[in-house]
Amino acid sequence: MRQVSSTSDLVLVVEDDDLTRDGLRALLAGEGFTVDVACDGDEMRTRMEERVPRVVLMDVRLPGEDGFELTRYLRAHYEVGVIILTTKTELIDRVVGLEIGADDYVTKPYEPRELMARIRSLMRRMGASEGPLGAAEKSADGVSASNRRIELPGGVFDATSRKLIGAEGESADLTSSEIKALRALADNRQSPISRASLMKTIFNRDWDPTDRSVDVLVAKLRKKISDVMGDKTAIRSVRGVGYELSVDESEMDAHKNPTSRQSPAAE
Repeated sequence: MRQVSSTSDLVLVVEDDDLTRDGLRALLAGEGFTVDVACDGDEMRTRMEERVPRVVLMDVRLPGEDGFELTRYLRAHYEVGVIILTTKTELIDRVVGLEIGADDYVTKPYEPRELMARIRSLMRRMGASEGPLGAAEKSADGVSASNRRIELPGGVFDATSRKLIGAEGESADLTSSEIKALRALADNRQSPISRASLMKTIFNRDWDPTDRSVDVLVAKLRKKISDVMGDKTAIRSVRGVGYELSVDESEMDAHKNPTSRQSPAAE
């Protein structure tokens, strides 16, 4: 992943429809953002080489490489926030988008105030220090404003680097949505948190039982923790409720003193 500084108020719109693209450019510029636009993957790469945005608005249906392929490319090469633009009827697009690392989604036709709020929220979560965010949002307790470390069996989450870090130095980057999920679980450690609460905390939406966004996000977070730290049960499903972060003092003591570690009990 390229470690390049991004322009803190720059939004890149990747959209092939001329009318929609021009409308988004005018809307964002009117709200005080700096805006670049691209109509396909080739043009997106050119814009990214010229200057790196803080957030990319990614249409799913694009000619050639679609929005999913381009999101994978961005995740592999840049530290940027990605919001996918999808239609209301295509729930699968939202699920796939989150699976491949998008931070959020907005459905078309979008409501301008909601779109602006989601862009500002993502910028804040990513630690933008400048740009048209407003005093209240700048002072909010975003990820970059905190140096807290969340202790997990086999490693930690470090808020400064936005990484999971294993005992042997293995690491994995987390998306802004994954960080919000981990923080919510850590704040309710050893107590189940409902899907509805997670949906509100992460995406600021009311939970719909048909929307698997929370489950997809938790599954991705659980896999990253497992890959880096070897702990497959750090996030446990609680039937009929939601999820909990299962970390207790005996597990932490065992991690600090491997000779005292006992075999974990089966769920």
